[in-house]
Amino acid sequence: MKSIFINNKWQNSRGREFVSKSPNDGKVVFQGNYVDLVDCDKAVAAARKAQKDWYNLGVDARVDYIRKFVEIVKEKKDELSHTISVEVGKPKWEADGEINSIIGKIEPCIDAYKRRCTDIVIETKTGKGITRFRPLGVLCVIGPYNYPMHMTNGQIMAGLVAGNTIVLKPSDKAPLCATKIMECWQEAGLPNGVINMVQGGAKTVEWLVKNKEVNGVFFTGSYKVGQIINGLCSTNQLCALEMGGDGPVVAWDSSNIKNAAITVVQGAFGTAGQKCVSTRRLIVPKNKFGDDLVKEVVELSKKIVVGKFDGHETPFMGPLRTPQMVDNALRIQDYILKSGGKALLKAERLPLGDCFVSPCVIDVTNAKYTLDEEIFAPFLRVVRVKTFEDAIKEANKPEYGLAASILTEDKALYEKFYENSKFGLINWNKPTVGSSAWAGFGGLKNSGNFRPSGYLASDFCSCTVASAESENLDSVALPKGIKE
Repeated sequence: MKSIFINNKWQNSRGREFVSKSPNDGKVVFQGNYVDLVDCDKAVAAARKAQKDWYNLGVDARVDYIRKFVEIVKEKKDELSHTISVEVGKPKWEADGEINSIIGKIEPCIDAYKRRCTDIVIETKTGKGITRFRPLGVLCVIGPYNYPMHMTNGQIMAGLVAGNTIVLKPSDKAPLCATKIMECWQEAGLPNGVINMVQGGAKTVEWLVKNKEVNGVFFTGSYKVGQIINGLCSTNQLCALEMGGDGPVVAWDSSNIKNAAITVVQGAFGTAGQKCVSTRRLIVPKNKFGDDLVKEVVELSKKIVVGKFDGHETPFMGPLRTPQMVDNALRIQDYILKSGGKALLKAERLPLGDCFVSPCVIDVTNAKYTLDEEIFAPFLRVVRVKTFEDAIKEANKPEYGLAASILTEDKALYEKFYENSKFGLINWNKPTVGSSAWAGFGGLKNSGNFRPSGYLASDFCSCTVASAESENLDSVALPKGIKE
């Protein structure tokens, strides 16, 4: 398959061959070649050449193109959703939700740019002070596999509205998804070079980031890779990183244990735990409420339907993306159990295919293990604590700080948790997942670098230029110390 898109044309690439296999059945769904470094530079050059004219169209004309793209996505919703299910394994209802998220991005994106990037004018005694917003220029968007269409296109839309041009490097675990969504952009008829795509791996990312014509680098993925990218960026490039999490839910009291359990399970096992905002830790008090809630979570988790998107029964949980991810989850499970963890619900390989695994709930209260990494799997750890202060301390313990939630009907406890928690997303009686396009999205510590996306993506798609202005020189006075 043709795997690079430059200047509104699909091209065959000359790099090494790669394939994408469906996690549902292991069948090849995409076969192509990585971009070579020459064509990589051509993509950046095409974006650079197109940028000034794209910006000069004006924001309303740019928005018209993006609205056309969204209409095409609506028309092709079933095809796009099916592609997500086939290539990354999401159940149909979840893949449909991803496409709806793309469609729902357009209005918040436009609103954010017009609210936050409108000229700021201040009248002074000698004229005006004006701060204006300019596009960065050429943006390199490096996408994840777990939301292969939604995450990248949220940043792409924000970048295009602001007047930037784009080079997309999608995940090599979701090349078919990237190809299908790029066909929508092509059909929308954007001018040549405004949006380009190259398929590749680590060397492609390094080459793009080191290209001096790239002004902004947006990455969604793991902390380890994000740190490498951050180190490659120069001081002349804006680097926006979203790097995952180890999200806690503190459940302290609730009159509805069943609904509390649903909230925990929804956050922990949706997308088979392959979300940066997934609930990975459940922190409860050492009392009857804590015991009852943990028991309800375990019983509900046992009822989760795991399966293929096109099976006879609608699944809540699909496969992990690769067999290696299943291996890693089971390896970590064994490690924690050997360190003193107690399996409340043990993860097992399922006879559905190499990428299928059942959900895991492990009590790690008395476990002695060293683990501070994001486990991208249906893997929930339970921690029991004595006091609410201990719960906050436990929630803040990892080096990640993306999403956290508290389940309580006591507003004072929520406010205390909010004030003392080190996270970019803090929810009350809501799961850690399911953020709104009208809100910011980003984390602290190892989860981000203070460039929240979502509604606030427009902030890192522009730079400011301040001017002191007067229409004439009438207000100029001779400075002190200079004789007339």
